[in-house]
Amino acid sequence: MKNIILTLTLIILSFSYASAQTDAESLAKMKEEIKQEVLAEIKAEQRTKKENKYGTKLQLYGFIRNYVHYDTRQCVAMTGELFNIMPMDVELNEEGEDLNDVSKMVFVSFTSRLGVDVIGPRLLNAESSAKLEGDFCGFSPNNILFRIRHAYVQLAWERLKLLMGQTWHPSFKVAPSISGYSAGAPFATSSRSPQISLTYDAGKSWELYFAALHQVPDASYGPDGKSYNYARWNVWPELYASISHQGERFLFGAGIDVLSLMPRKTSTALRTEINADGSESVKEIPVRAKDRVLGITPEIFADYKSGKFNIKGKVIYAENATHLTMLGGFGATSYDPQTGSYEYAPIRAVTSWINATYGKKYVAGVLFGYTDNLGAKKNFISTDDFWAFGAKNVDYVYRIAPSITYFARNFEVALEGDYTVAGYGDLALDANTKALRDVNNLRLSLMVRYRF
Repeated sequence: MKNIILTLTLIILSFSYASAQTDAESLAKMKEEIKQEVLAEIKAEQRTKKENKYGTKLQLYGFIRNYVHYDTRQCVAMTGELFNIMPMDVELNEEGEDLNDVSKMVFVSFTSRLGVDVIGPRLLNAESSAKLEGDFCGFSPNNILFRIRHAYVQLAWERLKLLMGQTWHPSFKVAPSISGYSAGAPFATSSRSPQISLTYDAGKSWELYFAALHQVPDASYGPDGKSYNYARWNVWPELYASISHQGERFLFGAGIDVLSLMPRKTSTALRTEINADGSESVKEIPVRAKDRVLGITPEIFADYKSGKFNIKGKVIYAENATHLTMLGGFGATSYDPQTGSYEYAPIRAVTSWINATYGKKYVAGVLFGYTDNLGAKKNFISTDDFWAFGAKNVDYVYRIAPSITYFARNFEVALEGDYTVAGYGDLALDANTKALRDVNNLRLSLMVRYRF
């Protein structure tokens, strides 16, 4: 239609021009110009239709981000020591020197990010959308690789949303607003998971949520270290459900996560054999394993906003929530040599955090976090037969992290101090270590980000 209107307009102009001009050469030139303009407009419209043949609109976004960190001590950390968890325990040599009492500095830019939001056509009477986002944090000592952060599609009806793909674990719904890359871990959860989730608008500002999740790339710790095999062998997915209320200023709610893992796919059983001379001998044989460990992690959360002020927090009772970058784990409490079967128990922890910020152009903030290791309900077979994230002999960890951030359009610079203390003690058979010494680290951070 647009082309027809343009063509008619140009034809009328051409006739008006012809009537006013008697020069045939000028008239021919004008007609050729009109023809070329019409053809150019038609080609441009055809290109637009070809580019949007699925009826989608793409919005590119991202940022370039640089971090500079200084630590007064060696720490338990991930992603090239950028993702800070807690200070390492004292390690004394024969001369009484603490080998972990060594400061360090990190300067990295591989947290820079690139993503695309997709707005699609109506499908199955629902609004369709998608997201694909990645950064360069697929880190190893020799390589910095582009990794997928989010990759999902979503269908949204009037009151129901269906999401399929990889994105944040639903326990990340309320998270601290801080400049540090660890996002408040190990006090706040931090994990992305492949999932299928349903969000239902129950009316009167209430929302119901349910998700079935898998473990990649964030995974649990077990006999083979950090591995998603425990979830694969288990077959049944991790389950999460929550209910929340979103008011004009105040959000609150509660959720629960249920995780079942299969720590081993094979085990070893003992069989007694009668030898030719009549004596007995014991032989180890491989057998299939069917044992599971179950962890149930409930949480409550709240988020209040008023003008430039925002305060939010969460309390979590965690059982074997290491896949959420939280302290804990699980272990074997018994072993049957005749069947090769193990019984397992999760390591429990109570974690809480509170985060307050104020400002718009200049934003001041502070994070307080505390986690207490409760151990397991039963003793493990030995101190070698339980597996934990962080450290096996930690009693508690707490953190105070003040910050100041300056915003100027798409430019941002932040200064943050992170003072983290871990209470270490002797290994305990139930993993419920009692602190004998406090070990601390002060991290000073500078973050510069340019959004686009």
